[in-house]
Amino acid sequence: MGRRFTRSSISLAAASLLFCLSATAQDAATPDATEPLPTIPVDSGDQPQPLPATTADDDQQGLAEIIVTAQKRVQSLHDVPLSVTAVGADQLHDINASDLTDVALYVPNARVDTDDLGSPQVFIRGFGTNTFNPSFESSVGFVEDDIFYARGAYFTEAMFDIDRVEVLRGPQGTLFGKNTVAGLYNVISKGPTDTLSADGRLSYAEDNEKRFEGGVGGMFNDSFGARVSVLAQARDGDLENEYLDRDENKMNQKAARIKLRYLPVDDVQMDLNLVRSDTSINFWPYELFNLDNGTRQYLHSFDPNLDEDPYDFKTSFDAPGFIDKGSSTESLKTDWTIGDLGPIHDAHAVLVGGYSKLYINQLNDLDVSPADLLRLVNHEHYHQTSVELRFNGRADSLFGLGKSVDFVTGGYYFTSDYQLLAQIKAGKDLGSYLLTRDFAQLATGNLNAPPLTLIDLPGFPILGSLLSPVIGDDYYQFDYAQNVKSAAFFTQFTWNLSDHWALTPGVRVNHETKTIDTAGTGCPAKGAASSICVTSLLLGANDYDVPGKRDETDISPKVALQYIWDENLNFYTSYARGYKSGGYNSLSYTGTDLTFKPEKAATTEVGFKSRFFHHTLNFNTTLYYTTLDNLQVLAFHGATTNVGNASATSKGLESDFQWLTPWRLLTINGSFGLLHATYDSYPDAPAPIANGINATQDLKGRRIAFAPKQTATITPILTVPMPWDLAVRIAGDAIFQGDQYTDTDLDPHTHVGGYWQYAARVSVGDQNDDWSLTLGGSNLGDKRVLNQVTDAVLFPGSYYAQQAPGRQLYAALTLHW
Repeated sequence: MGRRFTRSSISLAAASLLFCLSATAQDAATPDATEPLPTIPVDSGDQPQPLPATTADDDQQGLAEIIVTAQKRVQSLHDVPLSVTAVGADQLHDINASDLTDVALYVPNARVDTDDLGSPQVFIRGFGTNTFNPSFESSVGFVEDDIFYARGAYFTEAMFDIDRVEVLRGPQGTLFGKNTVAGLYNVISKGPTDTLSADGRLSYAEDNEKRFEGGVGGMFNDSFGARVSVLAQARDGDLENEYLDRDENKMNQKAARIKLRYLPVDDVQMDLNLVRSDTSINFWPYELFNLDNGTRQYLHSFDPNLDEDPYDFKTSFDAPGFIDKGSSTESLKTDWTIGDLGPIHDAHAVLVGGYSKLYINQLNDLDVSPADLLRLVNHEHYHQTSVELRFNGRADSLFGLGKSVDFVTGGYYFTSDYQLLAQIKAGKDLGSYLLTRDFAQLATGNLNAPPLTLIDLPGFPILGSLLSPVIGDDYYQFDYAQNVKSAAFFTQFTWNLSDHWALTPGVRVNHETKTIDTAGTGCPAKGAASSICVTSLLLGANDYDVPGKRDETDISPKVALQYIWDENLNFYTSYARGYKSGGYNSLSYTGTDLTFKPEKAATTEVGFKSRFFHHTLNFNTTLYYTTLDNLQVLAFHGATTNVGNASATSKGLESDFQWLTPWRLLTINGSFGLLHATYDSYPDAPAPIANGINATQDLKGRRIAFAPKQTATITPILTVPMPWDLAVRIAGDAIFQGDQYTDTDLDPHTHVGGYWQYAARVSVGDQNDDWSLTLGGSNLGDKRVLNQVTDAVLFPGSYYAQQAPGRQLYAALTLHW
């Protein structure tokens, strides 16, 4: 399989290269009559301007330049020797994106699952981290407005008033620090514009979903400006809990951002950024399925109408679960334009400091059933402080050799504190569960074990009520405290060796100290009727209290070489290393085997970036090969979450294009990804439950979960000028996700086949984009797909299913002033 995949990738790359070379020859033979491409000044606060509608007679207009800060300086995306996808504000609105899950659908080899607001799962090129275990940090970094956030939960904070999202694939450890072994999401929000402006978007969708986001601001004089933006959204939820007669996923979110800009002197710009977000949601979005007769008989005692269809958006569990989550961030960025400093030109000194805090309070029905068996109560508190000082500029040459040199160098300091208090609490029906075959199976490790009563009793709710006083207020509690201190020095420069060659080396040296204190405590609360630790017995847990400390130093180098054919075509190859620190299992039941090792990734890329036919076609392609040592993995064994390390390899291809067709009313955008990610070593991986309780397997050579073999999108956009200065815009999406497994054990029940989804929207608005009214929909075919499937906690052989959204129709009004 691997050999065939590699050959097909090389063949596709070769075909792309031949296409580009022929296009270049055509460009060289045709006089360039195009106008200069418009650019987007990033740091000045100017926002991207919409591409004006074109006609068949207007053949001078090309695609707008895409400007990014993927290397911590303003650059054209065309010039960056990285595999990067940038999604701008107009596209975010066009696809009705409300979070990074929506964005990831249009990014090759990327996946974001934000159904669990506290523990999102983010993957790039098959690598990511299931942050259900709170001690795991994401392998994909998250940066917003120059602030790096170290907790995965920030991926699900409010995304509003956004200028663009940059998705950087592959290790980004040189410039963006630790925890970027798989890649990085770099999010940039809108800032004050040169003149007073405002925009807003109001949308309404199925499930009574209402969303408003908007912002207003500008420079009030030569020295002071501001932008204020808000988000308010609410929905009823798409998963009906028939037992509680309520909607799971019912959500309410409010957020606000204030950006203040102050120019005390002509050469200094200071941006103060204040952000607050609060979210509450009914939780969680799971359904039971594949019940055996004994489990079904037991649970029907509590709900005779128990639903087992994981595709019908219905569930049945007794605990009114919730997540209350929020964060606040204050940051200050000071940019001093030094200008010429000896041999250095356009010198800038940038100081970025930030403080952020995050809280999560949640209650979950751990058994996801109408029986009150186990509940998870979780409280998390986190805060971080970071400071970065960097200096960038340009020199005419490097010690008189070659041509110009663009560089960035600096230092970074980060500290954080995290506290977790979590309890698995016994429910009032746990006594009746102790008489079931499911409990006997867990207690003995034998799937064929008879119930402890030697009679296959159905289990009666009354038994739980009778035994409830005996069990008492029983729980198992996790206490976890962690402090992290990290300091780094980084430097990177691009040396233009000649008109056609450029070399970009870089390195980051990072030292991190991680101090923890973790404890597990069982048994009933003081004064309870029983001295038997029922929950501890059920979980195989014992009491412990373990301190720990790690000191780690890492050097992450990078080097890229570009060959610049001409201004429209360049080739590059690169090598980069990434690093993510090791840590301790915060959800251990025994206090043993707590540690997991740091991840280290090494990636080689070969690609090209091109723009042809008078800047009407952008086409970019990257081939990559990544090895990852000590991949941090989370293995579910019923209620336990074991952590460990594996090694893996990922190789594949990423392409994207934007084409303004000869019929200038039509633009076609698209992307394509190939992904082949497998374990090199994972000898003690969890095995499917059919192999036995707590059985293991060797996954060497097997696929990684959440790694679809192919991803693709195609988006035609037709813009038709109309009378009265109006325009009609019609767009559609065909989105393909390849087959993949959705749990580490590669259980056949967790496999999701490849599928297509379709979306479309029609907009009517002013040709100057002052306003537009849009009617649209996603997943128009109402394709029913499971996002994730995992083993049920207390019912061996049964599963929890998390269903992806079905068909969604919406209407939106967008205004610009």
